Amino acid sequence: MKPYKKTGIIILSIIALLVIINFALEPVALHYVNKALADLKGYKGSVKNIEIHLYRGAYRIDTLVIEKIEKGKSLPFFSAPGTDISIEWKSLFKGAIVAELSVEKPVLNFIKKGSKVEAGGNNDFIETVKKLSPVNINYVEILDGEVHYIDLSSKPKIDVAAKQVYATAKNLRNVEDHNNKLPSTIQLTAHTSGNGKIKSNAKLNALKETPDFDFNLELERMDLTYLKDFTDAYANFTFKRGQLYLSTELAMDDGKYNGYLKPVLENIKIIDLTPDTEKEKKRPFFKRIWELIVGTGVSVIKNHPKDRLATKIPLKGTVNGGEKFTWTAIINVLRNGFVKAFDKNVEGSINFEDAKSERIEKK
Repeated sequence: MKPYKKTGIIILSIIALLVIINFALEPVALHYVNKALADLKGYKGSVKNIEIHLYRGAYRIDTLVIEKIEKGKSLPFFSAPGTDISIEWKSLFKGAIVAELSVEKPVLNFIKKGSKVEAGGNNDFIETVKKLSPVNINYVEILDGEVHYIDLSSKPKIDVAAKQVYATAKNLRNVEDHNNKLPSTIQLTAHTSGNGKIKSNAKLNALKETPDFDFNLELERMDLTYLKDFTDAYANFTFKRGQLYLSTELAMDDGKYNGYLKPVLENIKIIDLTPDTEKEKKRPFFKRIWELIVGTGVSVIKNHPKDRLATKIPLKGTVNGGEKFTWTAIINVLRNGFVKAFDKNVEGSINFEDAKSERIEKK
């Protein structure tokens, strides 16, 4: 037999063997993943199919679904039509065997029934994700995701969502930046209905059992009329106009955290004494009275020169239980209304060194 023919046969044999191994591994991987999802308490998880791509050291999960099971009924908790787990090749050159996780069009639902919000129960979903990968995950990306808050027991029913969620988390296993106390980075952008825009970034140490982090988030110009069902159900009034801005900074070190939450409402209008539509004219009498009371209260406490209602809520405590800040929020609303309007952007006044400090320095 000629040498080149023999070489060709060997190559074809290797390819055939890899194809056989590839197809043989797929049902094994499918069984393993479904077994890992079966360990969830109070939830049921499943995947439709798994495709193994040996040539790039990867496998793809087709249609991952996790549902909350209660009294024989199921509620959608998480779904993703495609999930890809592959070797992070660039880390091999640094001597680390780690994986990349890419989740396509995931949908996460926090569903409220009665007084309880279904948010995963006592399950550790980070551990579940780790079980899905044969090696540690160093990079995560979320592509075109959605997060919903749904209240099925309210009247009207509520569905507030963030959509077009794109996020990346890098260096989770600290393959790079070994001397950095917060070596990992997370970046996120999203949109809300009502033309709101969310952007966030964080630095963290993901290897600690209780991660250290330095985090900030901004929500820009969300149309308050989008929250009609939310305010109708929970506060019994409706915004006729207005925009919501929200910013927060939070840092945590060894379980101690420090930060703030700053909501700002601009161009607010709650009650229209001269309704111009038949629908507004037919609102229940007592609801119109309540809207008048709320609208009058807002007009008293908001900052008139800037037509702005804002407060700055301190967030301080430990992971074992934070401080209650209800009265602080109320005091800050009143103080802001009569004394000072907050700027609606992230201040940059909180950083990682502030996490253990006794107070938040006001800049």
